[in-house]
Amino acid sequence: MATPRRRTQMATVSAEFTLATADDLNGTSDNTQAFDVSGSARVLIVQDNSGTAGTTGIDVVEISKDGGITWAAAEDVLAANSNDKTGTVLVAGALNAAGVEPTRTAFFKAGPYSGKTALRVSRGAAGSGTAWTTGAPRVYAVLVGGSNNTGGTPAALA
Repeated sequence: MATPRRRTQMATVSAEFTLATADDLNGTSDNTQAFDVSGSARVLIVQDNSGTAGTTGIDVVEISKDGGITWAAAEDVLAANSNDKTGTVLVAGALNAAGVEPTRTAFFKAGPYSGKTALRVSRGAAGSGTAWTTGAPRVYAVLVGGSNNTGGTPAALA
């Protein structure tokens, strides 16, 4: 059987990468789940209710412009079904209300990111998220297009 040839793609899509692990109640602050998204045309983010049913926690998308030293809530995250030009940006990058996980999955989009930019999800260990009391969803993402997208898995900052 012949190996299929892949053509040059205008907007490649990366392999998925984990921003927050299911059932990790307070996330990480060591940049092992923070990624360089510089130059990405878009970041698609999925909050997946694949862990134990959670209570209390809030997952917040945060960005850093200094390589992961200082972080702030992302101001450009929209629900995936929102109009890119007129949609309502999520307040303080929060993917959910306190303790409210999606029934199955919830899809979001952010970017584009020109200039040096790192992205993570905060849930209590550091940053503006709130730790989960019990259970927690998995949060993962893919990069779409731009100068930083080789189609592979991006490397974590740490």
